[in-house]
Amino acid sequence: MNPPLVAVVGTGAFAATLVRALARHPHPLRLHVLSRDADRARDLADLARDHAFLAGHRTAYTGDRLDPFARDQTRRLLSALRPDVLVVAGSEQSPAEARTTPSAWTDLLNRSGFGLTLALQSAVVAKLAEACAQASPDTTVVNACFPDAVNPLLHAAGLPVACGLGNVSTLACALSARLALPDERRLHLLAHHAHLHAPPAPDDDARGWLDGTMLIDLSRLLAPVRSRPRRHLNEIGAAAGAAAVAALAGGGPDHIGHLPGPRGLPGGYPVTVGHRRVRLRLPEGVSREQAVQWNLRRAELDGVVVDVDGTVRTTPAALAALRKHWPDAPPSYGPTDLGPVRDRLLRLRARLRTMPAPPPPESTHHDHEQAEPHRPLPAAHRPSDH
Repeated sequence: MNPPLVAVVGTGAFAATLVRALARHPHPLRLHVLSRDADRARDLADLARDHAFLAGHRTAYTGDRLDPFARDQTRRLLSALRPDVLVVAGSEQSPAEARTTPSAWTDLLNRSGFGLTLALQSAVVAKLAEACAQASPDTTVVNACFPDAVNPLLHAAGLPVACGLGNVSTLACALSARLALPDERRLHLLAHHAHLHAPPAPDDDARGWLDGTMLIDLSRLLAPVRSRPRRHLNEIGAAAGAAAVAALAGGGPDHIGHLPGPRGLPGGYPVTVGHRRVRLRLPEGVSREQAVQWNLRRAELDGVVVDVDGTVRTTPAALAALRKHWPDAPPSYGPTDLGPVRDRLLRLRARLRTMPAPPPPESTHHDHEQAEPHRPLPAAHRPSDH
């Protein structure tokens, strides 16, 4: 019997780390890398093959071109592949843009919150989830693009997404290492995407339990983790996701850890992952409803909240920042409004990218060291790989 097939959409840093980790997974998997750039997809597949060789595996690793917005081609490709798991790790807005090419657009995101990009984060995965439902209904879809908010939106729209990657799993993995735990079984962490940074109010920080006892010094424990360069955190999140993806595909044992957006829930939770299933494993005394409501409140730190019915509500502060550039921006919108909102955001982004970011109010010089060198941005309508 052939090993399970995992298809990864994207060739950026997150996708590349995930692919390498999957290639080295103890239980062999077949990998298919998909990207709008066929050469990058094939290059990453070749790299995965080398990593698999080093791990002692001899399975298939291939790359192919995929344009998520070319509906017929996408359906034909997914119908032919029929992957066990499809991981979407590319969107229309890279989280790294603020670090690589600051502009008036990234300044707006800093002021309003990353949730402003929700329509840009969800467009690619929405197209692919819809295509899977029609052309490969047995495929399990995993979304690595802002899953804490995107997955609830897709779930409300009736699109099947099993879970996300990164974010809470990044923090849980790093925290487990600092606590010298052999794995994440004894740890239970509730954390939203926004908790990759320390929140302004300590009471809004993540919540954690070790052996059933609440960690009262969690903020202190997370401080060294949060001080790392974001690209290092992304690397940990992507590598940690390999075990969950493999378990979903049926390659290896159940995975006990943490994931964002499981079965369309907002934020991140402790979970157990098996073949085609994700289950919550909340600490004793915390109900599913309590955990969901806690994450919904913390979603405000990112500037948007996605209600159970899929309504996206922009927080007052985020809306005020947005309306300086888009005066009639709606305070809320639903899943059926994603297309028009996306189009307006793409036009706004194109305009603001041509304008420099204003200097920080407290700074009078511009010699701050950048985390990464400048590199060209993708075209305005081209999905970017995380």
